[in-house]
Amino acid sequence: MRGFAFRWFSVAAGSLLLGLPLSAQAGRETTSPANGSQEQTHLGYPHDWSSRHLLMPGMRAQDVLAAGDRDPRYVYNMVMRQVAEGTSRRLPARAPRRPIPRPTTKIDWAVSLENGYVPQNQFPAKYQFDVVAEDCNADYIVFGLTVTSGTQANLVGINNLYTGASPQCNSGSPWVAFAYNTVTQTGGQIKTSPTLSADGTKVAFVESTSTGSYFHVLVLPNPIPTPPSQSGSVLTPQTPTSCATPTTAGCMTTLTIQTSATDSNSSPWVDYGTDTAYVGADNGLLYKITPVFGGGAPALVSDASNWPVTVSTNKYNTVLTAPVVDDTAGLIFIGDGEGYLYSVKLASPAKTYAAQQTIGWVYDGTTDGSGKAGTGVVDPPIAVTDPANSATDQVFAFTGCSIVQGIGGAVTQLAANFTTGSASATNTVDLGSASGNGDCTGKNVHSGAFDNAFWLNGSTSGHMITCGFVQSGGVPSTPQMYFFPFASHVITSTGKSTFQINNTKGDECSPLTEFYNGTTDRLFFGVGSTDGFLEASTITTSLSTPTCSGAPTSSCVTSPSVLGGSSGIVIDNQLSNGGTNIYFSTMAKGSVNGQKCNVSGGAANPYCAVKLTQSGLQ
Repeated sequence: MRGFAFRWFSVAAGSLLLGLPLSAQAGRETTSPANGSQEQTHLGYPHDWSSRHLLMPGMRAQDVLAAGDRDPRYVYNMVMRQVAEGTSRRLPARAPRRPIPRPTTKIDWAVSLENGYVPQNQFPAKYQFDVVAEDCNADYIVFGLTVTSGTQANLVGINNLYTGASPQCNSGSPWVAFAYNTVTQTGGQIKTSPTLSADGTKVAFVESTSTGSYFHVLVLPNPIPTPPSQSGSVLTPQTPTSCATPTTAGCMTTLTIQTSATDSNSSPWVDYGTDTAYVGADNGLLYKITPVFGGGAPALVSDASNWPVTVSTNKYNTVLTAPVVDDTAGLIFIGDGEGYLYSVKLASPAKTYAAQQTIGWVYDGTTDGSGKAGTGVVDPPIAVTDPANSATDQVFAFTGCSIVQGIGGAVTQLAANFTTGSASATNTVDLGSASGNGDCTGKNVHSGAFDNAFWLNGSTSGHMITCGFVQSGGVPSTPQMYFFPFASHVITSTGKSTFQINNTKGDECSPLTEFYNGTTDRLFFGVGSTDGFLEASTITTSLSTPTCSGAPTSSCVTSPSVLGGSSGIVIDNQLSNGGTNIYFSTMAKGSVNGQKCNVSGGAANPYCAVKLTQSGLQ
């Protein structure tokens, strides 16, 4: 049954999408006693790792709202773009829009994460209380941290984000509102991305050890603390109380997924409609957990007929990506480290996958090492309901080493109802290779993004953008950005454009983040290893080449030998007063453009949580 919280959001969002006035009902509303387990609700929405992996471009608002009853991500994504494209046309009269001042530095703020960071293909999660307005105290971003040492916080929430607002939030300083040490097992770490509840009051995540994996739901402080109050700090975190059901602020449930396999790469996907989570483990098993946020005790679904599902049984690498649930297709899509993409039936999967497509250069059974797998599928696929290709949903998978002869790194496009088989040159585009003859560059390809033209018209006129490597670049190669059009609704290299990102062999891009603010379409991404950059490119009918040499520029934030690239990037909406930002964590310790984030009593050179204004990178 759908939760009350999203029904309310859907009504309000529907008014927005259809151009109807929104009343002042964006404040908190209490549920009826019959729906007491659904708690309070408000017109807000989460933006996390999963937001980018389930898309419905170019559809009528009515169709998006209908799909949103199955998964609110469709509505969240469309509302963000609709607000950006015409807030003043869709909303009632309100205070005049204040221009966001262009920042005088390229770092708006940086907050110490001490010895913790978000891995390159993982994401923080942002919660916004109101879809059309900023809130200094109720809006927050949460970082789940892989902590390398110490007893510091590994789950950190920051509010008072909008230092460019007028007046500034907290006099221009972000605030660590809550910080928890959630470790329950020896050596436990958060290696994957957290997922927020639809009302922003809870967060789900996985704790991983060298041999086990554990699913947690933490109830956040309600309301979120405001300066000078806080629920723990990075250096002196709170320890959650243990609870069987996630109903009391500050308490955390713990569910053992298994004690024989860690989870190093599979973030939990929450199906909000059924209050169910899906998550993979490194031994190739996919698990189903319910309930999650609804107030009951989270439990594994385990039966002799269906769950858990044995997805990957390969010899070389069974590490699973995060799953992507496509309710429209009735399928779950998930990849593995060897190079396979799988579909799993949502209903009655019978403990096995429905189909297996060979995407990467998989292990072929030889003993001399010549058949060793490439870089596999390490990021979750993207599922798209494309109005220009309406017969079936489309799935896009990414690998650093394609099974297709003559192609190295690759993007492969498949119909959602694919059957067992292998990718081919007709549905795969090349992202560069070592010699130009289809061999691997030895590095990963992370998930790409679509431009605004795709959001408007799907594959009729849109493009996919992906970071790969220079063709014939050797091993390792240098990173290169690719801009692919579609022909007859299938991705194609014909008419592609590219730009080389830098000259550092072995540098790898983070997943790409795109956002259209109503006037300008922009691409944001981190790149680096021994060096480090965060770049932006303006998207038109091609990509502009960022300037990333020497001092920081309007399209590049640099931090040589320190930044190490970035985690995945989450974004703000285009809003009137302090919004339109990007957030990420650094991948190495130290300062960013000379700005340190260290605090008294902490590490001299910690990892940093960073916020930048989008307009500062254009």
